[in-house]
Amino acid sequence: MGIYDRNYYREESDLNLAPSWNQRSAVSTLIIVNVVVWVANLVLSQAQRFTPGFQGVVNEFLLLSSEDRLSPLYWWRTITYGFAHDAVSPFHLLFNMLGLYFLGRAVEERYGRNEFLRIYFFALFVCGAFWLLKQYALGTDDNRMLGASGAVLCIEMLFVFNFPTQRIFLFVFPVPAWVLGIILVLTNFVSTPSTGIAYDVHMVGILVAAAYFFLGLSFRSLDDMRSAWRRTWRRLTGPKLKVHSDFQESKQSDSEEADRVLAKIHEKGQDSLTSRERKFLERYSREVRAKQKLD
Repeated sequence: MGIYDRNYYREESDLNLAPSWNQRSAVSTLIIVNVVVWVANLVLSQAQRFTPGFQGVVNEFLLLSSEDRLSPLYWWRTITYGFAHDAVSPFHLLFNMLGLYFLGRAVEERYGRNEFLRIYFFALFVCGAFWLLKQYALGTDDNRMLGASGAVLCIEMLFVFNFPTQRIFLFVFPVPAWVLGIILVLTNFVSTPSTGIAYDVHMVGILVAAAYFFLGLSFRSLDDMRSAWRRTWRRLTGPKLKVHSDFQESKQSDSEEADRVLAKIHEKGQDSLTSRERKFLERYSREVRAKQKLD
């Protein structure tokens, strides 16, 4: 296998980054949820929105506090903080969602909807857990964190790793994606947190992307575990008597398996198929074509 046969050096000329909207995509879902949370926080916090240090009733419920490090009942905030954004200015939310929209769609197409969501939430959790551990080490009690920047940077860097030579527009200048990657790494590495921005958490998001890509990590085994559990559950709770002949049952099983494999291709792409699934789909396709000729 040559170096340009690998996934991360594949042809990028067919990559479409033009603005589009698919309401069923993971990117669209995440954007909608984040915008709804921000608007709800704004509407429900009108009376108190000018109180110093107050981020709104919704944000205060979702954001991650340094005090949470000693309260396991609040560790779920290592995920929810990523859906809370600055209540004073919309630009915190805007910049995160623009990055997710323009670069996240290609990443979702590359990995599939479910895997994309798992990567995103895993990055949120790792960034949140790192921040809590840092607060524990420093012994601080009055720090708070909110925003999806760590997870969004993870997705942006996965775009860079998968499509390094893809031309993108940085402001108004066309540059290859690897240039953006260098800028993201350098700006977050050399910046100091004196501005209230958690650049170290941003770097953790970048490291999550690097580990996922270069170590060949995958969360797709979770789908296999879920499928195995469903098959086991059907065997335990399904009817015990066979009402079809072996031939009919075999045909029905093949049809169901074909539906499952085609759904997997639609959701995750052909790269996600196992060798057994590929062989089955080839055999099933031949049988269907042969039957159509006889009809």
